[in-house]
Amino acid sequence: MIKKNAIKNIIIVCTLILLTACSEEKASLTVKVGNEITEIETDSIYNSTDAIAFPAVVRSSGQKPVETEYKGIELIKLLNENRIEIDKFKKATFNASDGYRIILDMAEINEQSNVYLCFERDGENLKSKNQGGNGPFQLIIRRDPFSQRWIKHVNEIILE
Repeated sequence: MIKKNAIKNIIIVCTLILLTACSEEKASLTVKVGNEITEIETDSIYNSTDAIAFPAVVRSSGQKPVETEYKGIELIKLLNENRIEIDKFKKATFNASDGYRIILDMAEINEQSNVYLCFERDGENLKSKNQGGNGPFQLIIRRDPFSQRWIKHVNEIILE
């Protein structure tokens, strides 16, 4: 009787583990250029040779600034790697899965070492909103001194 209960418990635990693993959301990033939609493979972002780690200070209202390290790819390089030409556009809209959105001028995006699509913080992949994190992707504007225009949960970029 004890063996049967132990086997049932093992089966239940294994089933729960499988269901949890299968329900994990897949990160995605879409870039829209006019009527053209490009789906950027997340593995190409995570494994890009252009991805770098850099220091940043996170400032939240009412909180002390926190020094941290992000890892990501400069947006210009990401778009170039995916053969998305940006010369003819004036702005980019960044949409997040939580409904938040920001718009940046291409001049700011073109500033060297400024706008990054990040996927890691302090050596760990950014977790999704459902997992209580700021990812899977977060846009970091390094020259934004108060991090007011950073956007978490980025899932879409629209070039106009």
